[in-house]
Amino acid sequence: MRIVIILMFGLLLTNCSNQKKVIKSPDDLQSFVNIFCEKPSYKSTEKVIKVCSNGFSKDLNIATQKSLMSGKLKLADIVSHSLVSSEVITHSENKSIVKTYNLEATSTLNEVSISNYRVVHTKVILEKGGYRVMHLLSLKIS
Repeated sequence: MRIVIILMFGLLLTNCSNQKKVIKSPDDLQSFVNIFCEKPSYKSTEKVIKVCSNGFSKDLNIATQKSLMSGKLKLADIVSHSLVSSEVITHSENKSIVKTYNLEATSTLNEVSISNYRVVHTKVILEKGGYRVMHLLSLKIS
């Protein structure tokens, strides 16, 4: 009887730790990204900006660098961005109504320094013969 209870307990523990570690479809990828990025402790606050990024490559080093670069670009965009926009509005009311609306917007990043960021969490997942690397980066706002 004890052996049966020990075997059942072992099977239950094995099934609890059996999580999917391979991405086989776009739905799997979306699920992993959502689970990784949407934890309550991974949300930005007023004093700390947190961003989630990922990169894919058949080479683990390249996937890691892609993910880090994506995260750094997201941090740089949040910290130091400028938006140049131009609006043209024309409105006339004669016998017919003529409306014209033209919007031009350009977003630029100039001389951004995010040297004090840190990698909070890294996750590597196998995907179609390559690696998907996900990072959580944080940056303290001074």
